[in-house]
Amino acid sequence: MIATRRYRTAPIHRAGMLSDRWRDFDVIFFITMVVLMGFGAIAIWSADGLPPLLSNNEGTRQAALGLIGIGIMLIVAAIDYRFLATLAWPLYFIGIASLGLVLTPLGQELGGAQNWFDVGGFLIQPSEFAKVGTIIALSAFVSSRGEAMREFGNFIVAGLIVALPAGIVLIAPDLGQTMVYVAIWCATMIVAHTRRLFFVILTLLLGPFVWFAWNFVLEPYHRERFQVSFNPEMDPLGTGFQILQARISIGAGGIRGAGLPGGTQSQLDLLSVRSSDFVFAHASGMFGFIGMVGLFIAQIILLWRCLRVAEIARDSFGQCLAVTITGVLFFQAFLNIGMNVGLMPVTGITLPFVSYGVSSLWTFLILAGILQSILMHHRKLDFDRG
Repeated sequence: MIATRRYRTAPIHRAGMLSDRWRDFDVIFFITMVVLMGFGAIAIWSADGLPPLLSNNEGTRQAALGLIGIGIMLIVAAIDYRFLATLAWPLYFIGIASLGLVLTPLGQELGGAQNWFDVGGFLIQPSEFAKVGTIIALSAFVSSRGEAMREFGNFIVAGLIVALPAGIVLIAPDLGQTMVYVAIWCATMIVAHTRRLFFVILTLLLGPFVWFAWNFVLEPYHRERFQVSFNPEMDPLGTGFQILQARISIGAGGIRGAGLPGGTQSQLDLLSVRSSDFVFAHASGMFGFIGMVGLFIAQIILLWRCLRVAEIARDSFGQCLAVTITGVLFFQAFLNIGMNVGLMPVTGITLPFVSYGVSSLWTFLILAGILQSILMHHRKLDFDRG
């Protein structure tokens, strides 16, 4: 009888541990994320011309892929994030290999950048998924070095961890994704124990590097796009056309917007790429100023909950992960909205959880799962220390 009782109570104890773990699941973060995904699916469906909901269209595909991605996020959340540290380098080099492979004839070119794989009719962007491996590897390296990050050698290694994938992406060439990789490094360095002198040296070297990249790395159309981004009137019927249409769409949305069909620029098909790069401009035409205020509030709530994870994390690895993921979310949202309103160069960067694309959506859902894992396992870390 005693053995029977032990057999019956052990599963109950394990179930209790699991329920305690999911108790720390951030519901506010999850709901905000789902709201953004729903907002994006509606905007994408509208951008596709409001086809029948049950048809095969971009909006319904985005919603279906979002549901699958939520399942992936929950699986990642259930895994102890500290286990990722042991997989850091395999994940990192798998990402590097995929970035190199996309530059071969197997890769697909889109928008002037060879940065895609065609997998069963879906365009997969390896530079999105490689961000996950880079974030984990850089966080694992910085957290493992601790105070030794004050050494110049470790500072250089941390830079090389990001420089390798960023350099490959720049060869594609994809300036927007390259900027995101730089943002990954900057965000991680915020929590690294490194010397300010190193940043001074880096700042002094930044000028020559930018000059070299501008003259010898970037394609002519990239340089033109950058210049026209801040002055679209230079080429109003060419490169600057979409920027001007995006501004008109945002301004014409008014207070409440034109509803589901979107603004006139979308209805007349003057605003292209409105389901991904310019989804913010299209959504502004749909929902107007009120809708965009709601979108900003949702983004702020999301960032607030991300920073809360960094505050709650009980180890350096968890803090590095949380701060870096927060930095990437902020940078991509800022860059996408900025290029829609004319404050940033047009670089083809998606708006997290909103823009169309399985690669971007699943990447950010995986990162969201890592944040949830940090929350769900921080009590276990306290117990282990005790």
